[in-house]
Amino acid sequence: MKVKMISRNSDDYQRETNKDIYKVVRNWNAPQDPFRAQTEYTRALNATKLERVFAKPFVASLDGHVEGVHILAKHPNRPSIVLSGARDGQVIVWALARRHRLATFQTHNGPVNGECVFPFLLIYFRLK
Repeated sequence: MKVKMISRNSDDYQRETNKDIYKVVRNWNAPQDPFRAQTEYTRALNATKLERVFAKPFVASLDGHVEGVHILAKHPNRPSIVLSGARDGQVIVWALARRHRLATFQTHNGPVNGECVFPFLLIYFRLK
């Protein structure tokens, strides 16, 4: 059996007088993230799970917004009518059953932060 001796220099960790501050021992070569291996394992496992989720068949793409869609809202009485709001201030009314655009509204230049669908509003605009 091999025994390894630990030898330390007392100048590295002891104070010269009792009025000196304590020396702090630091490991300057420590890894940035001590849980790097566990994090990579978790990411790989999640990626494998996501591959199974995305393996389902793709149904349709609703193209129409220039910027990314920020919010979605559905009609309370007719579930095939959906409103989508983008980051450029554009609101599009979609007919999901037919997969086409019913109307487009340019609300303002900023992002759309909220949408509220009133049942009588879509009937007023005759979006059937």
